[in-house]
Amino acid sequence: MKIVSKKQFRFTITIFCLIVFNLFVTIGCTKPPEKQHKVCNVDNPLTDLSWLKEKIDELHLLFQENPNLSIAIYQCKFGGEKTGFLEDRGNVGFFYTCEGETLCIMGGNAGETCSELNIVSKELIWKINN
Repeated sequence: MKIVSKKQFRFTITIFCLIVFNLFVTIGCTKPPEKQHKVCNVDNPLTDLSWLKEKIDELHLLFQENPNLSIAIYQCKFGGEKTGFLEDRGNVGFFYTCEGETLCIMGGNAGETCSELNIVSKELIWKINN
């Protein structure tokens, strides 16, 4: 039988405690998987909002007729925390609500009618160009 000195015993206990502490810290610090928050009460607006899906089909046809166009759709936050969608055709843009209602038009003959919306962020969610 091996005799362990008090110093060796303390050292062993200290190392053991450090290992246990690190395990607890590592386990406690792992983030739970983030919930992907819904946009307009759907998981994926491009496929789950029927009006937006139809709009993309229309834009594909428009692009086939005029392949020089660059068309994009942005998901936007405006007026506090409301969500909307901006269809950007380069020289003209249309801003829609989650329900597909046109709130305003930018550019073209309409000029700027969307400034009162207070758009605070926009994220590209769909684009087509040559």
